[in-house]
Amino acid sequence: MEPLAVVENYLEAFRRRDFEAARACLADRGFEYISPIASFDDADVFISGMDGVGAILHRLETRLRFVEGNDVCHVLDITVSMDGYQTSRLVQLARVKGDRIVRLEAIFDASDFHRMIGDPSLG
Repeated sequence: MEPLAVVENYLEAFRRRDFEAARACLADRGFEYISPIASFDDADVFISGMDGVGAILHRLETRLRFVEGNDVCHVLDITVSMDGYQTSRLVQLARVKGDRIVRLEAIFDASDFHRMIGDPSLG
């Protein structure tokens, strides 16, 4: 399967809040997720953590996508229901190996998140 199709399948499963199908797109070994607020090296733990996001996810819209070899980049608008509806822009970088995603990196402004729960680096 082409890398873009693998990542599109993951995003579509995420849009539907079908975390079992989203998990099936991720590597069983060697998976890595990095964002400004969390990092995971286990796909099962990562998907378990996404349940909270699924509960507040209202809309996930792809604005742009790029593919270079096994790397896929999406620019996404994510609307969540927290204190009304808030839309944030997120860049997701994915690396595909075989038919599975081995690395996800989410790049976004986490300042609203840190204001809500505090900056975890402050202990």
